[in-house]
Amino acid sequence: MKRIGILLLAAIALTACEKTLTQSTIEGTWSEQYDPAVFAMDGSVEYTFDGNNNYQLHTYDALGGESHDYSGRYAIDLINKGTITINPQMSDYSNIAYKVVKLTSNEMAWQKEGTSYSKGTWGSDYRHFVRVK
Repeated sequence: MKRIGILLLAAIALTACEKTLTQSTIEGTWSEQYDPAVFAMDGSVEYTFDGNNNYQLHTYDALGGESHDYSGRYAIDLINKGTITINPQMSDYSNIAYKVVKLTSNEMAWQKEGTSYSKGTWGSDYRHFVRVK
């Protein structure tokens, strides 16, 4: 009985760490990061979400020594099970919806709709972020 109680408390504690996807819970700057032993990025990607459906994207290509800044809009769809769509008004490749599969105060992960998680899709179908500020 004691073991069941401990497991129940652990499950509740883990669930309590997850946040509900809203404008305010993703507001801030997020850096895309992965386990470098499995997937090494050749630069950096940072999104800054302003809480009003606008974002700033900063990319840095370490191999080429170039950085680029972009801006756009994003949409959160809570009815569609917590998805975020980057540039929802565009019909090109950027109109991609991701299900937010993890969201805590310091960590966020996205899974591209219609795909399944695997380590081989890190950085494309599966995106992992840590909060910078």
